[in-house]
Amino acid sequence: MTTLWYTRCPAPTAASVAIRQGWLEEEFAADGIAVRSIAEAADEATRLAHYSHDHPALFRFGGYVPPLQARGRGVGLKVIGLNWHDRVSGLFALPERGLRGVDDLRGARIALPVRRHDRTDWWRATVLAGIEHVLATAGLPRDAVQVVPIEIGRAYYDDATAGPQARASLWGSRSQFAVQREEVAALYRGEVDAIYSDAALAAILTATTGAVPVVRFRGHEDDSEAGFGHPIVLTVSARLLAERPDLVDRWMGRLLRAQGWVRANVDAARRIFANDTGLPEALLDQGYSPRLVEQVDVSLAPARVALLRRKYEHLLRHGFLDAGFDFDAMIDHGPLCRSSRLMAA
Repeated sequence: MTTLWYTRCPAPTAASVAIRQGWLEEEFAADGIAVRSIAEAADEATRLAHYSHDHPALFRFGGYVPPLQARGRGVGLKVIGLNWHDRVSGLFALPERGLRGVDDLRGARIALPVRRHDRTDWWRATVLAGIEHVLATAGLPRDAVQVVPIEIGRAYYDDATAGPQARASLWGSRSQFAVQREEVAALYRGEVDAIYSDAALAAILTATTGAVPVVRFRGHEDDSEAGFGHPIVLTVSARLLAERPDLVDRWMGRLLRAQGWVRANVDAARRIFANDTGLPEALLDQGYSPRLVEQVDVSLAPARVALLRRKYEHLLRHGFLDAGFDFDAMIDHGPLCRSSRLMAA
């Protein structure tokens, strides 16, 4: 083992802190093991492991759709931790549309982005789940609204940033501002009445267009809307975990230390989170919440695992997975349990 690779989505997590602080490189330096972001890789195949998960020495901390789709294709990976932070989400419309709440949704046209060249269309899956949650919460049938497909020729990777910078992320401000470009254009042209958005994307949307929420959810872990939370998933190559569990435990240990550091260094942590989400720091609370600095924990709490299971069932039901799989076997508590015991000792 000479190199451990990592990738992360533009989300505020313990990985954001550990990477930016150089803790992971520090942990393995004495072993002669390099720690590198896949954004630094010279070959595109390694960079695309962000979606495929097929690299044998890869850690990933990010959205739930790619790892579940990869597992559905038979890729060997293990979920070793979950994060759940507040994130604003819901349906948004331009003020002049006159949509003010659920009572105005009947007959509304809602955008559903469809990437023609992406096997892992994570945003389409997320938006579809959001639309369904809006309708269920409002007590409206599926045919109460018109879902309008928005065909998109760009691939997600077209907006990635790759380069030799240490600790770089594939997904910076450029990719964040680009995700909803076609949906916003359809909104401006009057082809749709509302679009779904969440987290950093929602902050960008409202700040740049003046769009207002028609239906808004917080998705807090500790309130009644928790059923629509968004799990951030920490995965590792199943091969790496089987062959070198000691390395995985040490990686986890560094992430577990992040929460204490964040609470003691709030201003520095917010700068890190802004950098990794592609947002100006002033917009962090518009996409997340003021208690973001308290939500950097990594766990496999039953409620978080249950949330991920609901996401798995949604993807399976709508044909986003090539095949079903043993969900419970994908979850491995070992690294978290061992690292937590070591820290407690």
